[in-house]
Amino acid sequence: MPLIQSNTLLSLLLALFLAGCAAQAPETRAPESSVKPRALSTQPMSGMGQEQQLALALTSHYLGGPLYRMSNPLPMSRQYRLGEAVYSPDRRQMIVLMQHQNQPTWAMVTFSVPAGAIMNAFDVQRNGQDAYALVLKNARFCLVTGAGQPPVWGGSGWAFDKQQPGRFECSGQTRGSLYQSYSGMPGLLGVYAEDGDTVLFAERWSELQQIASGLKTLFPHLQVPRLP
Repeated sequence: MPLIQSNTLLSLLLALFLAGCAAQAPETRAPESSVKPRALSTQPMSGMGQEQQLALALTSHYLGGPLYRMSNPLPMSRQYRLGEAVYSPDRRQMIVLMQHQNQPTWAMVTFSVPAGAIMNAFDVQRNGQDAYALVLKNARFCLVTGAGQPPVWGGSGWAFDKQQPGRFECSGQTRGSLYQSYSGMPGLLGVYAEDGDTVLFAERWSELQQIASGLKTLFPHLQVPRLP
């Protein structure tokens, strides 16, 4: 066979082989992500120690959430025991205290829900998986560990121990985030969340429903808009 014909035949066979491989390659699609508002109906929290119930629910949420980057929830759940709740005079701010079991230090969960605070819920599909989010505007939560003394109300805000205020991890930060960098949160929520909002994310709706109901029970002025 002439050399030219042989090269032509080899080229043809190679082209057919590559075409077959391309035809058999699986079609890949990027995992879907979407966000849509969810109707939020809260239930009054019942039983004693409602403030402690809410603090426990929030701490457990941050501890078990796969997308958060926080260090305080673990020692709070294992090394501290729940104590009393203290309110500001206008009942727009509340702190649930926790005392260390073996050391003279304190932990606390702080809630700041001023007038005009708004809470909305969303169905979230992240990487093809169903999940849920709560977005609170003009509201903030903090988890604190290692404080030397409980704070006291100073007339316009809480006065924390100056020598040993503790380690703070707070939601609603305009810079930084409580989420892992790979999570895409809270940016995944797009126009539904902005800097300064408190964003909670969970794979089970019942988890966020419990927190939302506790917040609405203890801060009845918290607005929950209805969907049109």
